[in-house]
Amino acid sequence: MVTKSFMILDDEAPAQTKLGLNGQASATGRYEFRVWPHDMPQAAALLQQSWSLVGAERRKDLYLLTENSPLRLVKLRSGNRLEVKSRRLDHGPLQHWTHHAYPLFPLSRTALQALAESLDLTGLPPDAGRSPGHLVARLGDMAPAILPMTVSKSRLLFREGSSRAEICRVTVAGWSRLTLAIEDPDPDSALARLDVLRLGHMPNRSYGDVLSRRRLAAARAPLISHPLN
Repeated sequence: MVTKSFMILDDEAPAQTKLGLNGQASATGRYEFRVWPHDMPQAAALLQQSWSLVGAERRKDLYLLTENSPLRLVKLRSGNRLEVKSRRLDHGPLQHWTHHAYPLFPLSRTALQALAESLDLTGLPPDAGRSPGHLVARLGDMAPAILPMTVSKSRLLFREGSSRAEICRVTVAGWSRLTLAIEDPDPDSALARLDVLRLGHMPNRSYGDVLSRRRLAAARAPLISHPLN
């Protein structure tokens, strides 16, 4: 499928999918290292010269940010497919994340309860599972501290052995930043790629780490009052 001159690829490895009791796909784990440089690093040139370009995409994801998003990140992929990533034990500089994909809307009661727990809520009303729009509206009514944040992504995807890497331009409400990432189910392989790309001296910050800072900035922004005419 081609959209805006980009090939749309699945973000996850094509692993076998099994549904659990809560209606989610079983978790898959991978080790990740993500950086947010101010300038284009040498690693970007190395990726384009030495790794296989396997695709590219543009999409918009809607993140549902809470104070725990650095450890448990909930999003609507392309605005319509629920996913949850949970951070486990780190391996040196690498972060270890497991990924849970929900079935398409409408959500079952068990899936809706699992989602509520991921958002640190005791529950959600049944109609919140009817559609993404219903979910966001209900969260706005009952949990205003959960901030929906639309994140636009333009990505180039590369692969070398078991490792996958990306060069991505991220845009959020006028703020734009480059990010590079390495992902691998094998931590030793990920560390070796990290050394070759010379990224290990930079801090490893996930989407949850970076977007949570913007959530706090939005929460602290003063209300602006306008005089009545």
